[in-house]
Amino acid sequence: MAPLIGRRRRVDVRADEVSPHDDRSGLWACGILGKVHGLRGELYLNLSPEGLEHLRMGADFYVARPDPDAPEGAERLVPCAVTRAGGTDQRPLVRLDLAQTRETAIALQGMELLAAGGELDALPFYRVGDLIGLRVETAAGGLLGEVSDVLEAPAHEILQVRAPDGASLLLPLVEELVSVDAEAGVLRVVDGLVEAPAEEPRPGESAS
Repeated sequence: MAPLIGRRRRVDVRADEVSPHDDRSGLWACGILGKVHGLRGELYLNLSPEGLEHLRMGADFYVARPDPDAPEGAERLVPCAVTRAGGTDQRPLVRLDLAQTRETAIALQGMELLAAGGELDALPFYRVGDLIGLRVETAAGGLLGEVSDVLEAPAHEILQVRAPDGASLLLPLVEELVSVDAEAGVLRVVDGLVEAPAEEPRPGESAS
């Protein structure tokens, strides 16, 4: 199943960070730079979901590295070029222009490689902030609740829905199962995935 919003990565960056990609184009996670291979600075890439496709489709690349001088959780985006991509689909290898030797490559281990631009700009996505607060219904119109959060999972994002009774419901955010009507402010779930709670009878009516 295809993720509805893909793996569009959000990064908190320093206020003085300059990037040619604004909030509309976004950044897509390729993976985490792992073990160094050989003496010429190649690293194994521990893939994010859909990471290989992002690597192939992207035109511009960045390494996200923690910045001790920035607010907690912020990262500095360092532009880079992927000068070589090899290995296998299961264990890809990349060489970046930031590292020409084994020693400089070691310093990049554990950092995230991000892609932007190119064919990635044509991929459909929704910002997490656009989904929070949407009314969630079944395709038949039954009320399930309201989106309260979007959680990351290995295969795809998970919608956390707050039901009318306060209970929490988790739904997979994949296009085969849910659709977003942003104009109407409604997220619809295919019938049969989850049952809408029975409505309380109105005053004067008896429950059927």
